[in-house]
Amino acid sequence: MTAPATPEASPETGRPGLRAARAARGWSQTVAARELAALGRERAAPTASAVSLKTQLSRWENGHATPDPPYRALLAELYGTDEAALGLAVPEAGPGPVASPLPAALAEARAIDDAALELLAEQLRLVARLDHRLGPAGAADVLTALVERLAAVLDHTLVTSRRRAIATLLAEAAALAGELALDRGRPDEAWGLHGRSRAAALEAGHEELAERAVVGRAAVLWETGLVEEALELLEGRTSRWATLARGEAHAAAGRTGPARSAFDEAVAPPAGSRPEIDVAAVSLPIDMDLVHRRRSRALAPLGDLDAMDALRCTAEDPAAPVRERLAATTGLALGLAHAGHQREAGERTRQALLLGLRIGADAVRDRLRSARPPEEAR
Repeated sequence: MTAPATPEASPETGRPGLRAARAARGWSQTVAARELAALGRERAAPTASAVSLKTQLSRWENGHATPDPPYRALLAELYGTDEAALGLAVPEAGPGPVASPLPAALAEARAIDDAALELLAEQLRLVARLDHRLGPAGAADVLTALVERLAAVLDHTLVTSRRRAIATLLAEAAALAGELALDRGRPDEAWGLHGRSRAAALEAGHEELAERAVVGRAAVLWETGLVEEALELLEGRTSRWATLARGEAHAAAGRTGPARSAFDEAVAPPAGSRPEIDVAAVSLPIDMDLVHRRRSRALAPLGDLDAMDALRCTAEDPAAPVRERLAATTGLALGLAHAGHQREAGERTRQALLLGLRIGADAVRDRLRSARPPEEAR
């Protein structure tokens, strides 16, 4: 995630200091991106994939964008200098009169009545449908705008009951946006969105939605290789979703036994427990089908034949949401490679890469690296 270009850099001037620091080491942008991703892993700082970082590095050097503070600190450490020398120092805003938008913002928030709230909910439902058909390429930017809009309205809404309704929508929208950001290879952005989702869910009084946001953050951690940190975040949580997430985290680390135990617990909750309520009716349905799909995606790469069969059904179902098809195809490719079926694994890998490219899910490349031949994985 990046901010607009700072006054020190522009598309015309770029950032010669940042470019020179890389050139002084004889690194291409590809190498620098790989080194930056490795440093982020060493510092337990969630970063985008090396492929995504190469694109970001080009934008940073050319002055088209400014890296967020965590990336600025990593770049300074990587090149052994400070942010100012790299042209990354962000000047503090100077004093001066600023016209307050508060009266207008309050009036705008007061205009959100029941009818307007339903229109916002309908917009979220439409974005979710776009995601089902087109994935991040079709839905991410629209959803980002909706999240910012809902956040601004919530910030200026004074009536408690109205705040809860708006916060519910914001929690759902931010959670879906976090999923899309992670699929786009933007873990830092996904982390922030799930944090926003949890804060809104807690204000709305929806503990289930808040739990899903914590699980979303755990997914960011294990997707970036921070499995122990993900398990630490989930420690002590007993909901079905936290239990399912523990299974996924263990599976990401290749721990078949603990993963199966967690999935068995998630699939068969204790007798007498109350049924979970579908509080996220717009974009985050809570049902056992979702539990089984996520279980299959996690276990297939570990060689589970039943899981691979389940993924084949989803991967070949044209009516399934496109991100579900991509996740199923990816898990199937990894499972086939684990089982030694290299020919079919290669075909599924190609299918997943093409689908990921079409829907803007850049993270699929990193997820598939272990299923690809060495000369393709580099």
